[in-house]
Amino acid sequence: MSAKHDQDVPIDMDVPPADPLRAPGHREPTAVHALIAITAFIGTVTLVALVVSIVMFALYDQPIPAMKVLAAAGLLAGGCTACGLMIAAVTVIHQLQRLSEQSAALEQRTAVLAEQSVAQARDASSAPDTFDTSELLRLLTEIRETLVLPADQRQRRFQNMYQAELQKRLADAETFVASGDFHRARAQLKILTDRFGPNERVRAAEAQVEKAARAAQEQDIRHARERIKDLMGLNHWDQAERLARELADKYPTAAEPLGFIEHVCRERQLYEQRHRNRLHDEIQQFVHQRRWQEAAHATKQFINTFPVGPDTEALQAQLETLEANVEIQTRQQLEQQIKECIRQQQYWDALALARRILADYPFSPQANALRNQLPRLEELARNQEPQT
Repeated sequence: MSAKHDQDVPIDMDVPPADPLRAPGHREPTAVHALIAITAFIGTVTLVALVVSIVMFALYDQPIPAMKVLAAAGLLAGGCTACGLMIAAVTVIHQLQRLSEQSAALEQRTAVLAEQSVAQARDASSAPDTFDTSELLRLLTEIRETLVLPADQRQRRFQNMYQAELQKRLADAETFVASGDFHRARAQLKILTDRFGPNERVRAAEAQVEKAARAAQEQDIRHARERIKDLMGLNHWDQAERLARELADKYPTAAEPLGFIEHVCRERQLYEQRHRNRLHDEIQQFVHQRRWQEAAHATKQFINTFPVGPDTEALQAQLETLEANVEIQTRQQLEQQIKECIRQQQYWDALALARRILADYPFSPQANALRNQLPRLEELARNQEPQT
């Protein structure tokens, strides 16, 4: 693809044109000045005539003739009318001037828009043509040829098109069925039904799709049943339940997956209860046999496996006593080993066990007793020939 160079396009800032009547240095037209001057002159003359008439009427001793009054009134009315006409003329000239300016601004705006349109048309003409006109021409030619055909030939062409479409969609549906994609297979058959209406071949294909879908579902359920059974046998309860739930999501209308979930949960609960009882009985047996180390280890395992329950709380309360008994039993066993080593004159081994008791259990009765005997035990060990 070739790169398209940017072109300069006039930028429209939407700024209104300046008003010439208000711009600095602008002069009113000469006609306006003349009309203003004439208006001022007529107004002045009328005002002076009015003042003179009033003064004369005031100084006139005899009754004022009607003709003079009418003449003065006529002069006053004529002067006011002339002033009004002059003012109206000035206003009209101002309006014409404003209309002229607005027309000029509109022409300028039109020119800018025209230039922008030309630039956009130039950009559009330089862009690559992505529409395939030859394909459109071919379609139009085909439509025209079809329209001029007789009715029997148009019907024959429709039948050929229908058969080709039918064969293609049915073949695609079979391919999707073979790959297990039943949703897309149903979509192909629905397209045929929507375009051409139902027929026997489409209905037969739909029946085959549903039959294959049921067979695949039954096979998946059968394999899942076997796999879930194996996982339960290995006590992999989380994996078994997850597999059952995935099967239920895949076949939401099937009843078997929901039954698998209930079966796994029920068997898991029974297994955990049996396992719980067995471990609890084993701990009690260790306690009765005074096998404190095995009892403490089994108690910790029970608490980690079943952290909640009344029996768990009872074992947690007994754990400290069991660990204390384990320590006592360990110290007693070490004490017996030291005595046996001394009896067999294995003083170095006895000395090592004694130092172990002092390091691990410094406040025990055995440690207190060995502190007094340790010098004698060291002397016996030094006097004894070291073993090679």
